[in-house]
Amino acid sequence: MISRLLCTSVILLTLVACQSRPSAPLAATNLYQQQLALLPEATALPPYTELYQSYLASPQVFESSGEWLRFQQLLSEKPEACQQLPWRQLLVSQFWNLTFYQQASQCFATQPDAAEIKHFRQYQQYVANGVLQSGSGRASYSAYQVNNYFDAHEVLRLLDLQTVDFYGELSSDNNALHYVFQVYDPNQQQFRTLYFENQRYLHAIDQIPFPFMGLVDGWKELLLAPATQSNQMLLLPRAADALANNRLEEAVSLYQQAINGGSLHARVKLAEICYRNLSQQLVDAEECERQLLQAADGDYVPALHLLHFLHHSGQFGTASADKVAEIRQYIRSMTEPGQAELQLSRYYYNQSFKKADPRQGDYWLQQAAAEGLLDAGAFWVLSQQEKQQIPAPELTQQLKQLADQGGSAAAYLYASQLMQQPELAQQHAPQIEQYLLQAVQNHHPEAYYLLAYGYEEGLFGPEKMALALRHFQQAAERFYPRAMLRLGTIYREGKLTAQDLQRANRWYLLCSKQGNTGCAFNAGVMFDDGEGVPQNYENAWRFFNFAAERGYAPAINRLALLYLFGKGVETDTEKAITLFTEAAAKGSTSASYYLGLLYFEGKLVPQDYPKAKSYFEKARQHPNAQRYLEQWEELTAPGTATTENHNKLRQ
Repeated sequence: MISRLLCTSVILLTLVACQSRPSAPLAATNLYQQQLALLPEATALPPYTELYQSYLASPQVFESSGEWLRFQQLLSEKPEACQQLPWRQLLVSQFWNLTFYQQASQCFATQPDAAEIKHFRQYQQYVANGVLQSGSGRASYSAYQVNNYFDAHEVLRLLDLQTVDFYGELSSDNNALHYVFQVYDPNQQQFRTLYFENQRYLHAIDQIPFPFMGLVDGWKELLLAPATQSNQMLLLPRAADALANNRLEEAVSLYQQAINGGSLHARVKLAEICYRNLSQQLVDAEECERQLLQAADGDYVPALHLLHFLHHSGQFGTASADKVAEIRQYIRSMTEPGQAELQLSRYYYNQSFKKADPRQGDYWLQQAAAEGLLDAGAFWVLSQQEKQQIPAPELTQQLKQLADQGGSAAAYLYASQLMQQPELAQQHAPQIEQYLLQAVQNHHPEAYYLLAYGYEEGLFGPEKMALALRHFQQAAERFYPRAMLRLGTIYREGKLTAQDLQRANRWYLLCSKQGNTGCAFNAGVMFDDGEGVPQNYENAWRFFNFAAERGYAPAINRLALLYLFGKGVETDTEKAITLFTEAAAKGSTSASYYLGLLYFEGKLVPQDYPKAKSYFEKARQHPNAQRYLEQWEELTAPGTATTENHNKLRQ
């Protein structure tokens, strides 16, 4: 599977052909095949999402890349005779590719009113509208979903946006890859950043249920290095990974390669290295300045943001308030209000840089809010409340004001504040739902999660409980750990949907990669108990240990049991006692019970009734501990045959 994953991923990014693969079993009736056999008017097609999901489940998805290459070859062989190509026949395999429709329009440019082209334009609009409704493009979690990388360029053309630079970017702990485009909108005269992704397509052609790519960490470990040879846009995520892991020489080399390939963003990232705390002077300071200024001279806004920070923090020549104001005003002329201040705050918050200063970060975040950037305002008031600068009621009031002005982040933060207070939640349930629905318009993962939670708990009406699963799914597919944990538990328990232990385990595994200790613990339990997966004590130990190192008491308790009974590790009673004691101190009822049991039995540790009773008292909620306490005098009376009695209690 990994070799196929490598192959298909390179197809998506570079359109290099791989070996054909066997077709997946197909249901007797497939919506996509039915529609493409009929080729109805675009207005008669099913909803975009429904038809696209059907396509991903059809055999055509496995042939798409090969068919695309064959079509390009046909087109290049006789460009002057392109009108003779079997366009309607080609449409069956190229329906989702916006570039296909653009090439058809170019071919029939002399016949713009031909019935064939009118039909194709309708399909082109259908696909384009579906892509634009799949996200907002403003962040990785709200990326537009395209079928292939080239269609990202086509979407920008249809939106009349000019591409300034583009590159790949890993996110969600290397579980997702996005295409990032820095674009200029000539109509609004603004510079914007837009995100695209095609992972659903990639998962479909490799038959891996979305979004479980991260199970093998394929993006970082397996795909980037070989794919970079034919696609330079992947040099930047490789360099970013090297930088994150302090492989500075490798990062510098990769950024320099990207610069040689024309990347403006690589110039900015290389310049940043010079101003990091651990730069080790791998790049000459003059070279850093030269690369940064070249990008800034091309009106590349990310370069202007860095230049703004360096001048403001006194790291770029003599500090000059006039120069700082000039750069800030120039950025303002090219971006929406507050962006100059927001990016400046981010640089000051980033502890990787020499002149990082959280107080300056706070100040410029506030200035971004003052410029009318509503999301900045929401996070500003939240940070002030966390620092106890404003009381909770004032936080709630200010979030509501920002939400009522249309702030997306403020909407879900305000709803979250109300949901944490049961009385207010019940009282304001309809308003909470509306604020969350407002927030999900921008595809905020946390908003999806809160909405799903409200539906599941019946807060928004018991008749809406069925909506919970879909919204948990939306949040989880955007790699929101709490939603991934909940979705795993839903599949594990068979609540809201049919039980699927394998899918539950996958969600727990992927969520563990996000650093969620609850997911790691549950994944460990499934491996420990052989629940839906082959029993594997070594894997259980790894997941329990991951969560235990982060202080998760239930995992510390289960790790102690592995050491106590020698499952997946050498038996180590002393280690087990230490772990039980640590878990008990963190409030684990089970750990207190097991400690009470060990000191009561006196087999692996010296018998100590007072200590045993003390731990049973702490574990009173445990049914077995409670029974021990109820029969304590009988069990500990001199001459009592305790072994038989307490064995009965443990049953």
